[in-house]
Parts: sequence; C-alpha cells; structure tokens
Amino acid sequence: MGIDVILCGILLGSGVFMLSAPRSARRLSRVRSWCDEAGLAGVPLTLILLVGVTVAIIVGSIAATIVPIPVIAPLGGIVGAGIPVIALSATRDARRTKARAVWPDIIDSIRGSLRSGSTLAESVTAASVMVPRDWKASWSQLESDLRRGSDVDSALRRLQQALADSVADRVVEAICIAREFGGSELPHVLTDLARSVRREQSMRGEVHARQSWVRHAATLGVVAPWIVLALLASRPENREAYSSAHGTILIIASAGATIVAYFIMSALGTVREKPRWLTGALDD
Repeated sequence: MGIDVILCGILLGSGVFMLSAPRSARRLSRVRSWCDEAGLAGVPLTLILLVGVTVAIIVGSIAATIVPIPVIAPLGGIVGAGIPVIALSATRDARRTKARAVWPDIIDSIRGSLRSGSTLAESVTAASVMVPRDWKASWSQLESDLRRGSDVDSALRRLQQALADSVADRVVEAICIAREFGGSELPHVLTDLARSVRREQSMRGEVHARQSWVRHAATLGVVAPWIVLALLASRPENREAYSSAHGTILIIASAGATIVAYFIMSALGTVREKPRWLTGALDD
C-alpha cells in the first residue's frame, strides 16, 4: 500500500513537472530576451542571478547597519535584489531610445546605397559608420560573415539576434521579405519604414517628456518615508518601538504599500514598448 502511494505521488509529481516545464521554458526565454535587450547578450543567467544575490546581501547589510531594526535587513535585501533589475531596465530603455534615434539614418543610408547601385551586402556594411559604439562589434561580425561568403539572410538574422531590438526586427524582416519577392520594392519599403520609425520616435519623445514628472514623483515618494524612518530610528526609544511585533508589522505593511504604489506610478509614467513579435525565425 505504501509503495502504491509513493508511485502515485511520483507519477503525479512527474505529470505536474511535465505540464509546467513548457511554461517555465517560456518564462526563461522571456528573461533571456529581456537581458539581451539590456545589453547582456551572451552573459549567463546564472551569473546575472549571482550578481543580484550579491547586491541583495550587501544592501541588506548596509541597511541593517544604518537602521538597526531586525526587520530592516531582509527588507533591505529585497530592495537590493531589485536594484540590478531597475538598473538593467534603465539600460534597456536607454538602448531602445538610442536605437530609435539612429535607425532612421541607418535605414536611409542602406536605401541610398541601394539606389546608387550597390548590392544589399555592400549597403548594409557601409551603414556601419552610423551605428552606435555598442553595436560596432555586432556590425563587424556581420561584415566578417559576409566576407566569408555567408548568406545575406543568415547574416542579417544573426545581427538581429545580437542587437535584440524591435526596430532591428522590423528592418531585417522587411529586407528578407523584399528579397524573397525580388527586392525591387526594397528602397520604397525602407523609405516607409524610416518614416514610420521617425514618427514613432517623435510621439514617444513627446509623451515621455510629459510623463517624466510622474516618474520623479514616484521615486521621491518611495525614498522620502524611509529617510524619515532612518532619522527616527536614531533614537533608542524609537528603535525599541519599531523592533516590537506591532512595529515590525507596521514596517512590513509600509514596505508593501510603498512597492505597490511605486509600480503603479511607474506604470502610469511609462510609455509601453511594442513587443518583439518578429523573432520567430531566430528560434528556428
């Protein structure tokens, strides 16, 4: 009887694992894509996790030193674990903003070279003088692939994967589809694409400027109460009160309210990014 129960438990656990494995793989793929967009292409996720844990321990230790209340150390660790995520998110947004600023000129360069009679490979490699510094290595790899006789579509797919950018997805897909149907309409397609990217960049810049005060208010609203808590905790009687059970519950509830409010304000002050739908060919 006991063996039957154990076998049933093993089979049930295996079934649950098999059902959850695809979902976990999709989540892991999204995390990998998110890190790539932040400029960490090729960096193992385990190393990124290790850095996050290290930062959490350091911040938790510092918080416990500044505010000697027992509950502050784990809360500081949670905040510390979020610091790399916030930093990577800011880096990702900065990369996307930079990409939107340069892509119209890159597209115009490719279109101009095509109209002057250059081949597609020559047009794409000639645009390397206009790319940002952190894209130079990826563009150099593209040039190397083309010099070795690699197929243009394959080389562009590898460039698309290295750049991990939604506009790069659209440019590469436009080029590949236009080549598939002859390529005569490629300059016109690139003209429309450059116009679309410029229009999107202008609208996003205007909305971002209008909503910047919301993000600044959210940051100020998060930091200010905890500065007050640190000042109050400098007095022994206040530390004793906050170290009690009721004080601990109050601090934990305040931390939860702070986190929820910050995410709500950040969501209201953020321009939603378009998802990278055109990445299916990269997984083939």
